[in-house]
Amino acid sequence: MKRIAVLFTGQGSQYVGMGRKVYEEDSAARELFDMASAVLDLDMKTLCFEGPPEVLDQTENTQPALLLCSVAAYRQFCARTGLTPVYLAGHSLGELSALVAAEALSIEDGLRLARQRGLLMGRCGDRSRLGMHAVTQLARDQVEAICREQPGYGSEFVIANYNARNQHVLSGTFAAMERAGQALKKAGAVIIPLKVSGPFHSPYMAPAADALAECIGSLHLSRPTLPVIANVDARPHGDPGDIAVSLVRQLTGAVRWSDSLALLHEEGMDVYLEAGPRGVLKRLVQVNLPGAKAYALDEDDDQRLIDDEFAADLRAMQEPPSLVTKCMAVAVSTRNQNWNEDQYQQGVVQPYRQLQSLQEQLESEARPASEQECRIALDLLARIFATKGTPVDERDWRYHQILETTRTTKMLGGYRPNAA
Repeated sequence: MKRIAVLFTGQGSQYVGMGRKVYEEDSAARELFDMASAVLDLDMKTLCFEGPPEVLDQTENTQPALLLCSVAAYRQFCARTGLTPVYLAGHSLGELSALVAAEALSIEDGLRLARQRGLLMGRCGDRSRLGMHAVTQLARDQVEAICREQPGYGSEFVIANYNARNQHVLSGTFAAMERAGQALKKAGAVIIPLKVSGPFHSPYMAPAADALAECIGSLHLSRPTLPVIANVDARPHGDPGDIAVSLVRQLTGAVRWSDSLALLHEEGMDVYLEAGPRGVLKRLVQVNLPGAKAYALDEDDDQRLIDDEFAADLRAMQEPPSLVTKCMAVAVSTRNQNWNEDQYQQGVVQPYRQLQSLQEQLESEARPASEQECRIALDLLARIFATKGTPVDERDWRYHQILETTRTTKMLGGYRPNAA
């Protein structure tokens, strides 16, 4: 099976009409849109599909809309294919989407937090004197060296985004960035002012970071079911306390995206999928990792390529061994209603890792799962259901779906999974 990394889109990729395709194709996505509208008291279908652009582009609207569309696309892919990624990562706001996908927090809390994050960030800074500039055509060490020599570096302006080897973003006062820009242009850089609503990922976001910390403190965070890479240090998130600290630091710290992609490459990813509008992150993969296979779920031209890419994996999943993979996919996509961290660790994270280990063993031995191993997988899923508080009727429906899609009803139809 291919090792997949799913990347979640950041602010700036929004467009009127985003999410419409997955909404029309997927009943679960339609339920997500309805739920999001109720949670935010905002018609998300109208916002995403009709705009207008000036309303969608308001930061407090953009951020929850992107999270909603990204998570809907991710869940549709997992449900349609039965495949489970190995890593998740997100650019700026996308990190929050990735944490929702990994069940570190509920989508309801994720939507509320995204909206509050947007409101707080939009209030920071005077747009007449503060903003962001892209810097291209210079390597990282050159950009850093030149910026460090400029007055006000670290206070009046900073390097906010490390997007690619020759693509960086400055954030701060226009005056300080103009001075730095002159020096950077002398070295061969191209400077592009960005149309943004504030000096994101800079010290000027400190008031927003302080307020966001209070918001996060009221949420239930859990250890992610899948590794999620943090923007601030390009390392996987740890326990809930670390997640909270990292999300706050991210508002004033740099997005180390090129470092995040380097880590994924070191971890042996075979395919990179962008979940969210447009294909900005797909193209950053192609710039940072020449030759890497990267696709965007939002791009129609990529759909056939994605189907071809995973055709062999999907064929293999038509046989009994896919029951273990299907259990993993269902475990990830089932809603959590238990916010006790110790119980979640023991009853969700640990059995999920056992499922992963079982699947890795089957793949290394190139054989299908035995009846006993299928029963073990179902029992592990039953533990996850019990811990998450999944309703009994939903559990029964999920079990039936798993047996039917994996063609194991004859072998396991009379078996009742045991959560003990």
